[in-house]
Order: sequence, then C-alpha cells, then structure tokens
Amino acid sequence: MKVVIVSRHEATVNYLKKRFPNADVISHMSDPSEYRNCLIIGNLPINVIDTLLKNGNRFVMVSLDIPKELRGKELNEEELKKYMKLYEIKELKLEEFKL
Repeated sequence: MKVVIVSRHEATVNYLKKRFPNADVISHMSDPSEYRNCLIIGNLPINVIDTLLKNGNRFVMVSLDIPKELRGKELNEEELKKYMKLYEIKELKLEEFKL
C-alpha cells in the first residue's frame, strides 16, 4: 500500500519518514480524488478525509496535544514523541448543514 504523508512541518515529516521510509511527502492535498488505496497520514479538513475514505484509502490523523507555551512553535523530534498521537479514522458520515 502506498503511503502519503501530508505535512508542511519538517520535524513531523522526518519523524514519520523514520517509520514509513518509502512514503511520498506532500505539503498540500489539492485533489483528494486522485488517491486510491493509499495510507494517508496527516491533518486534513474533514470533508477531504471523507473523500479519501470513500475512495478506498486509509486515513491516519496526526494529533498534537501540546501545552499552551509550545503552540505555534516548530517542535523537535523529542517533543513530537511526547505530544503526538496518531488516530486512524475508519468511518465518517457527513451531511451538509444548511442555514
């Protein structure tokens, strides 16, 4: 299965590439319909995740539970190990909410 890391953060990419050395890295996903049967790892808008899942992909969300004083700063690998959690999103059901 092809692995794609979606991130603009160098430390995150480096950390994930150690676990997925053959992964492709992109900084932005402009057209999620281009991907099929891939493992996508990153932090994307929920509607993009929905499209990815509908196209047979797996999606793993990168979540950082960091203290207030570290927000907005580039984390190093040790900080990533401490604060990063990965969650696989297996199902979504989205319906447009109209006002």
